[in-house]
Amino acid sequence: MTIFTSRDPAGRACLELGLLTAGIVSSMADAHAAGRQAAEERAERRAAFQYATELAEARGRADELGRVAMRAVRHVASLEAEVRRLRVALEQRQAFIDRQRGAA
Repeated sequence: MTIFTSRDPAGRACLELGLLTAGIVSSMADAHAAGRQAAEERAERRAAFQYATELAEARGRADELGRVAMRAVRHVASLEAEVRRLRVALEQRQAFIDRQRGAA
């Protein structure tokens, strides 16, 4: 039965329009939910990419800091060796001075 063969064409048209509207609203709600889900997935992918990028940068900085630390340790070791050498030289000079004072 259509609006043209119905005894109440206005009521039938209203009913068909309501069903059509309900179908459109349902389709729009589904599309909205799918769009929202896609947006959430994109946000998760962006967050995962940003995390991976920051992690790689942090590892790079950690590697660089490790190299800096190793250079610093080597430098400190060379400075400690220099201090030992200077102390030995100072002790030798002081012993010489003490011997000279004793001879005089």
